[in-house]
Amino acid sequence: MATQKGESSNAHEIILKHPVFNLMQWLANSPSGDQVARELVLNYFQLLGATQSRLVVTDDEGNAYFVGDFGFDKTFTGTSQSLEYWQTRTDEIVKIEIGPTGLGWSTSGLYLQARVNDFGDTRGWITIGFTRETDRLEAEQLMQILKHVVGIYMSTIQLTASKAAKTPRSSVSKESFTPRQLAILGGMVEGKTNHELASELGFSVSTIRHETMRVYQALSVSDRREAAREALERGIF
Repeated sequence: MATQKGESSNAHEIILKHPVFNLMQWLANSPSGDQVARELVLNYFQLLGATQSRLVVTDDEGNAYFVGDFGFDKTFTGTSQSLEYWQTRTDEIVKIEIGPTGLGWSTSGLYLQARVNDFGDTRGWITIGFTRETDRLEAEQLMQILKHVVGIYMSTIQLTASKAAKTPRSSVSKESFTPRQLAILGGMVEGKTNHELASELGFSVSTIRHETMRVYQALSVSDRREAAREALERGIF
């Protein structure tokens, strides 16, 4: 009996130390998508040379929702992009071919991508970016372990994103703005400040601020990041 208790105790300790169990416990605290992306890099893939992570969920129409980024350009963070948009892209991480294991590497070998399934349907993607060639087998094994747990987390976001996508939005298009406002909105998408836009466009800072508020009002947003996100989602840029 003592041996059985000892074996049971050892098994329990092994389970508690398993990366999947640790990640499950942490995800139970409802972290943000960016926090999950950061966790994957810093606590799991960093020793293999990873510096980037991205989480994307998709709906039935193939629209992609960027729910978490760490280390990547923040242009897409919090935005959604249509299937048609992705078909026009030629980026290395967009063209990754996923194999029968649900994993795929970019041509440079610096990006590992995992398909997240939900009852057989593709429901999202996890992309890990590396600064150097890494041990592919070890990276794939770790991804196979973690993607199922992260997939459960992403499935809850996917449901929320799908509901949001069906919510009617006001009819705002490129034609809703004056040339000046479009130039300012384009600057927001590029991450430029009011002072930079004033210098570039030849207007006073107060004029830029005034037009910025009009852009916010048209898009029903309250800051530059939301305005840039709306501009991308609506296809204005």
